[in-house]
Amino acid sequence: MADSSYPRTEPVSAERAGLAQRLASAARRVAPLAVVALIGSWLGFYLITPLPFLALGVFRATVIFHAVTALVFVPYLVSLIIGRRLPGGSVLDIPLVALLGVYLLTTITSLDWRVSLEVSLTALMGMGVFYVLSDGRLFRSWQVETALVLAVLAAALKALWVVGGDYADWLRLTDAVRGGVSLGDLIPATVPKVHDVGDHPNILGGILAMSLPFFLVAILRPVHVGLRALLGLGALVVIMATFLTLARSAWLGAGTGILTTAVLLLVATPAGRDLLRRLRPSTANQRWLLASMAVAVLGVGTLVGVYVVQSVEARPVWLFRASQSPRWDVIQAGAEMVRDYPLLGTGPGVFSLLYPEYSGKFPNHAFHSHNGFLQAAIDMGAPGVIAMVLVTGALGWLLIRGLRETEGGARFSIAACAGAFVAFATFSLFDAPNGFKGPLVALAAVGAVAVLSAREGRRRSGGSAGVTPARALRGRFLVLAVRMAVPIAMVGVLITWGVRLDVAHYYYRNAQTNTISERWSEALEDAQRAVDLDPEFAIYRLQLGTIYGQAYLATRDTTLLDDAVVQLERGLELEPRNAFAHVNLALLLAESGQWGRARPEALAALEFANSDPVVALAAGTALEESNWGDEAVRAYATALQLNPILADAPFWGGSAFRQVQFPEILELSAISLNRCRLLGLSLRGLSVGSQSRDEVLSACQERVDSNPGNYGGRVVLAQVLIEDGQQDAAKDYLDYVLTRQPDHGAARTTLGSWYEAGGELEEARRQWLRAGQLDQLDALVLLGDSYPVGDVPAEVVEAVQSELRRADVNRRLVGILYYRFKFFRGSPTTILLPGEWQDAVSGRFARAEEALARWTGEE
Repeated sequence: MADSSYPRTEPVSAERAGLAQRLASAARRVAPLAVVALIGSWLGFYLITPLPFLALGVFRATVIFHAVTALVFVPYLVSLIIGRRLPGGSVLDIPLVALLGVYLLTTITSLDWRVSLEVSLTALMGMGVFYVLSDGRLFRSWQVETALVLAVLAAALKALWVVGGDYADWLRLTDAVRGGVSLGDLIPATVPKVHDVGDHPNILGGILAMSLPFFLVAILRPVHVGLRALLGLGALVVIMATFLTLARSAWLGAGTGILTTAVLLLVATPAGRDLLRRLRPSTANQRWLLASMAVAVLGVGTLVGVYVVQSVEARPVWLFRASQSPRWDVIQAGAEMVRDYPLLGTGPGVFSLLYPEYSGKFPNHAFHSHNGFLQAAIDMGAPGVIAMVLVTGALGWLLIRGLRETEGGARFSIAACAGAFVAFATFSLFDAPNGFKGPLVALAAVGAVAVLSAREGRRRSGGSAGVTPARALRGRFLVLAVRMAVPIAMVGVLITWGVRLDVAHYYYRNAQTNTISERWSEALEDAQRAVDLDPEFAIYRLQLGTIYGQAYLATRDTTLLDDAVVQLERGLELEPRNAFAHVNLALLLAESGQWGRARPEALAALEFANSDPVVALAAGTALEESNWGDEAVRAYATALQLNPILADAPFWGGSAFRQVQFPEILELSAISLNRCRLLGLSLRGLSVGSQSRDEVLSACQERVDSNPGNYGGRVVLAQVLIEDGQQDAAKDYLDYVLTRQPDHGAARTTLGSWYEAGGELEEARRQWLRAGQLDQLDALVLLGDSYPVGDVPAEVVEAVQSELRRADVNRRLVGILYYRFKFFRGSPTTILLPGEWQDAVSGRFARAEEALARWTGEE
């Protein structure tokens, strides 16, 4: 008798087999999407996170950055070893490895190899990203392209989230002041700007601009209409985020990139060529008419644009901001550097070190030359330019051949890559993204899409063009050596990051933490360990000397003073351009009575500080304490020349010497030449020299009459006239300014005071509210003071506190960025030794702090 169990188990086995097949099929469908998610997350990290050395916690951010890179590089290198294969195999190999070699060469010959090493490692990391993503055995073109689009979309959404938070703060403040929000209040006084997303708002704008061609081709691909709608919505998000970066170079790059891709789709795809044939004029007259219309439209558009820029005075300050002078200045400084170092350049990343010596007029623009092509010549000289030309030529050859020899989706992808590269090149005409991680990774991803699309498109089409120059040279020593150089470079990046730089950095960071808590022995021990591990790195010596100096000021132990002087001197041997070390040394030498030695250090600080007024004030203090009175006056005048708004700082009342000499300091600073500025100082009760107030008022009126565009002078005159009760005359001055420049913050603030003088408090508050959104701290103080002490809205208090926090960062920005861009480390907890110069802030900040104390009852 047959076993009755067989009929029962066969269906079960079949069912299990079917389930296994379905699971395997689902896994095959899900696995590629999971790969996209992983790639997108990896790329998104680079695009969204800030530069490690600009984060508040530099050490932690640096470790995370290195770890995320190693998380992919290490398994990839292991897979190469297991598979006994090499990366690459495209026409880009030889040019990229040549560029790699140039980076290493110019780092060795750099004016400061430590700075150049940091920049070069970032560039090598970008090359490593390219080789990982372009590995056809691991990824397909659509996966990398989709991952890039998703990463950029995530960055754009984060940018809109940040701006949305700022906008919500504006609405809450408006609601608290006005008791509600009307339709007119929905539009803020100025356009909110993206911040705290990616390396820098301008850099983020350039990356977003590069991505738009991919959104264009994705919408045009033959996919489901619902997916097209989602892609169109994503494109709108990216466009809005690009606009809110307020990076005009990114806007221009987005336009050229999209136009390039659109033209290529028209001329290089069957559908595009068919559309052109249908639209092509059939007769000579039609062609002539069409050409005439195009020229006319272009001419009219140009004339309208010129008119808007030059003739319309009521243009928004946030858009037509005065950045031409700083950009032109750094470009000129960069050109001089190229003339001085034409052969091998200054070394990658050294621009910020040299800029104070060549100009230094605009320290906030001192980090690059605002032109990526010029920056390459500055950093790497003639070899760098040649290597860049080789890379560009190889990339052009790859794209052109890819458009000719591929078909279908691959051709769409290559057209998008071409548009992305054009967008990046356009953006690089006005910014220098060379040393930033975000654009380098975005370029790597775009390059990988181009390489993969060219390979896959030719493979599917079966064309004979699959033989590339790299394949033709397969097996030859040069190609083998080039491809071997890539994993060696990736290993070198990881080893250098992990061993050479971060152990000492760890102790350097601990020293900062202990210094904040005034644990002097622990701070000095950790700072000494950093020096012992890396004795040739100037910042570690300088930090050790500064901590010794702080400990001396706290304990008055003279042995600490001697050690501070020794360590600062050793640090200056390693980095003689460091203005902060010179001025700290001058202060300590003045403290110890070594006045003869203090003088040259203070003068050196003035020389190298160039555009940092706080260093000039500290140097002036060292000279004052050393009894070099005339030179102290000149140093203080230099500080005012660099930053005239410091003229009403509490600092000037800190010593009898400064009080007596203040009129002379004003005279030497050339502020006295600007009678309107002197008039503004007189409103604060400051002595402005021998002239009477009426004489200064008359001189200011003459200055404004001779220069009607002197809006600042008109606002000052309006303030004086309001004080004198001449309301109609004051309103005329304000109307003149606000008619031509509606978002002039100082004029809005003064208009609020005009309404207050007339008893119209609600309208005054409305004007102060608008001026506060235009970064006028005085307006927020006036707004808060318009309420009884216990009734100031919490939103107003929060707005003033926020402005003061931002001002505190900006006050120290030059010093912070000096250390971070120069040494790629967090700036020391105290850059300058503590002293009265810490009170050297504009009077508006002092007034705001006093107002906060009144409002919160902490006086």
